[in-house]
Amino acid sequence: MSQRSGYRKLELLHDASLWQQHCQARPSLSIYLSDKDKHADAALSRYRDYLGHEFEQVFIDCSDGLHADAIAALCGTVTASGLLSILLPVEDNPMSQRMTRCAAKFYRDNANNSSATMLIETAASARTRYLTDDQQTILQILDETAQDTTTEPTTHIITAERGRGKSTLLGRALAKAKEQRSIIVTAPRKANAKVLLQQAPQARFVAWDKLLEQPDNPDTQLIIDEAAGLPLWATEKLCQKFTPWLLATTVAGYEGCGRGFAVHFTDWARSTLPEVHIHQLTQPLRWPVNDPLEQWLAKTFLLDERAVTVSSNCVTGTFIQHASELEESLLQQCFQLLLNAHYQSSPNDLNLLLTEPAHKLAYRCERGKVIAVAWLMSEGPVNSPLKQEIKLGRRRPKGNLLPQAIGYFLQQDWAMDLCWLRVARIAVSTDKRRRGTGSQLLTDILQWAKNHHYQMLGTSFAWSPQLDQFWQKNSYFPWRFSSRIDSVSARSAAIYVCSCIPSTNSRYQQFNAWGELQLQWLSKGKEALNLTEELADIRADIIKAYCAKIVPFDAAHFALAQWFYWQHNDHPLTAILCRPDIKLKQLGQYWGGLSKQQANENLCKEVDSLR
Repeated sequence: MSQRSGYRKLELLHDASLWQQHCQARPSLSIYLSDKDKHADAALSRYRDYLGHEFEQVFIDCSDGLHADAIAALCGTVTASGLLSILLPVEDNPMSQRMTRCAAKFYRDNANNSSATMLIETAASARTRYLTDDQQTILQILDETAQDTTTEPTTHIITAERGRGKSTLLGRALAKAKEQRSIIVTAPRKANAKVLLQQAPQARFVAWDKLLEQPDNPDTQLIIDEAAGLPLWATEKLCQKFTPWLLATTVAGYEGCGRGFAVHFTDWARSTLPEVHIHQLTQPLRWPVNDPLEQWLAKTFLLDERAVTVSSNCVTGTFIQHASELEESLLQQCFQLLLNAHYQSSPNDLNLLLTEPAHKLAYRCERGKVIAVAWLMSEGPVNSPLKQEIKLGRRRPKGNLLPQAIGYFLQQDWAMDLCWLRVARIAVSTDKRRRGTGSQLLTDILQWAKNHHYQMLGTSFAWSPQLDQFWQKNSYFPWRFSSRIDSVSARSAAIYVCSCIPSTNSRYQQFNAWGELQLQWLSKGKEALNLTEELADIRADIIKAYCAKIVPFDAAHFALAQWFYWQHNDHPLTAILCRPDIKLKQLGQYWGGLSKQQANENLCKEVDSLR
């Protein structure tokens, strides 16, 4: 572990040849990530493998496109006096401009080379090998609660920005524990717990997905490092299976926003667990206080949680703009709302908002303060040559989520001819919730969409009764439910649609009815199969695609259940298919233990013979 002191340096390069010179001269304790250089240590997508490591120099090749999550994550692996070097995209864009502009605030140029922004190193306090005051205070609290056997078990949640010594603290606490054998450590990846395990070499590490398979054991205490890197549902389930003792996470997100985790998990923990204590580490351990690289990162990617000055130029009302057009105060307020409200938010979201022309922010202001924000995406029409390929399941180009999903899963190619506006995310400030603020924002978005000639609005989200009530109240109605479970929320994904054209449109009304029937079927099963014949065309399109091996069983299950219920009610398969929870594995048992693939083949043949 490096014991050097001093501020960390930043290098932003546009010159590929200069970049190569620097990479070739890099020290042994360094890492180089690139998607196109075969001499790199790893691809950019593998950045998570290096969390928990420490490097004197980190080189990130972003010449093909900025990877904000990798930059935010690997910035925390750079030790004191170290260097973060980034090769910027060839074509300038608002995000790379922001990176350079923010660097100028925290660094002075040490050369006449305009292609690089670097720090002239200044004196700083030496990095300590000892525990910080924050760490010592929390360790003392842990000792006191551990010795108090008269109270319920206490869960300690520790949050901090990068480099504050969370893992070191967990390791020290574990090393001091009297019954280490009854304590299990887990993390998103074992590499995330590297520092913890160095502090407590006798610790028992078990992968989190393996822990979920183990039987409940309240006698086992649990430590989770980098908890925000786990799906929220998995963290909650682990805390119910075992006795959670220590959970630590980074609040400046790079893999799902730790701040969102802190908000959502803390609320759940306080309402579910017997005793919860929240702790925060503020003093940096890996680099000096006021480190310019840390300040640059927080400013560039809007990760600073401190209160934002309200905008004096913003009057009360709703506004829809591209993020690159917003003044800094408004942009930071909007992004903070999104970070705090959505568990999966990350620095790369800001990159998308600033660089993608099809993305906009709708925000509602009240006396200069942003009280609600929605992330909007323009989708469709889809290029004609692609439409048939998408409908047949042969192509799934990036983007255009709503028209592609409806065109493929519901086999409605007309949806790919329309102009859609998708509400990707919506967030309301805590003090304005349940006051109609979100609904007012959606009303204003609908009017703006009509004025700008959009034909449909829609949204896709992890379904819950509360969200269903909110969206339907605002005239967004269900069209499709996926049987696949969202990895973060453990809930089914749903698509809800709102029409910009007159509500008397018969096709729109049919799909509203179709989605509502599926919603009822998912909750009530067979008794909810109350088909009206005017929906038979939708059903027939999906079943035809299923028999042609275009859509999978999961996508056709509801249509098949309807068809068997109404057309072949006495068929032995009807009772099975009418169950929403049935899978191909159970169908295989119906045919005497066939594989899922064979069961699918048999069902296709059976449907073909009955059509």
